[in-house]
Amino acid sequence: MSQIEIIFIRHGEAANRWGDHPDPGLSDKGKMQSNNLLKHKELQHLEKYSFLSSPKLRAIETAKPLAKKFNKEVMLDDTFIEIPSDNIKASEKQKWLEGIIKCKNNDLPNFVKSWRKNIFDKTKSFNGNVVIFSHFMVMNALVSELAKIDRLLYFYPDYTSVVKIVMKDLKFDYFTLEGNKKTSINL
Repeated sequence: MSQIEIIFIRHGEAANRWGDHPDPGLSDKGKMQSNNLLKHKELQHLEKYSFLSSPKLRAIETAKPLAKKFNKEVMLDDTFIEIPSDNIKASEKQKWLEGIIKCKNNDLPNFVKSWRKNIFDKTKSFNGNVVIFSHFMVMNALVSELAKIDRLLYFYPDYTSVVKIVMKDLKFDYFTLEGNKKTSINL
């Protein structure tokens, strides 16, 4: 029986909210959070893992300390970018997102359904261990699908929270969550 581990890590605290900056890096607190990942008990043996990141700066910066520790190149993957909202006015994004997280899956806009399906399909396609630095809604989209919940929002991952997914014989077996706290969603 083959086993694969897929570890999702939410980015650290961003320096700006999405309404103030299109692609903020980490705040000083976010940098500290990403450095604290070096001591995280689940992240001590990543030698045999590939490292992927959302192309957003806050995710890339969160990856840097662990990538350096394990001498890994961080590959960027658009699949794991935050929920698409480019066609939503900045002043309306918060209200739009509040509506999206309350929607049943069948009522989601097609572009959100496609984004969610791509996350699930890409995650299911991995044939080796991988660490993915990503976002609040990406983690929710995947975990809600794994848990068979009929909405996007499943939990509230704190900054630098870890979700570990285990696949056995190329099928999802189980997942573990940490850091379920009420935090802001920074697209």
